[in-house]
Amino acid sequence: MTVSTIPRFKADEVSRYVNGLLELPWDPVYMNCWVLTRKVVLELFGIELPVSAIPPDKRRAKALAFTTHPERCNWVQTIAGMTDWAVALMHRRGHDPNFIEHAGVYLNLDGGGVLHMDDGHGVVFDSLFELPRIRTWAYPTLFVPRA
Repeated sequence: MTVSTIPRFKADEVSRYVNGLLELPWDPVYMNCWVLTRKVVLELFGIELPVSAIPPDKRRAKALAFTTHPERCNWVQTIAGMTDWAVALMHRRGHDPNFIEHAGVYLNLDGGGVLHMDDGHGVVFDSLFELPRIRTWAYPTLFVPRA
């Protein structure tokens, strides 16, 4: 099921936007993975995601919030190629897939990839191939707004 994006996904505009964010530095309060995800989803697609006050180093609290937050009811799981964009939730490669501790935005650019915040490198755009190999994140679970 393809979910249309509002506003319409325009790859050239999205690409320029992404390039403007690349390498912005990580900050535990002002620019962590969830702050970036919220910013991108709001600025590109007009959807406001909930604020989280959970510090990035509180792994268990983050994982619980990502899996049980009531906002999840407003989203459905999808796969890459079925949509132009999605919220990407990730767990560490080789760890419990229900222990989600990282977020980003899947974008159907350059074969598809995830724009996310890497604390050592800042904002990065990694292909789905690179995520598990370079960043040690498992293949993301992708969510789009419920139609």
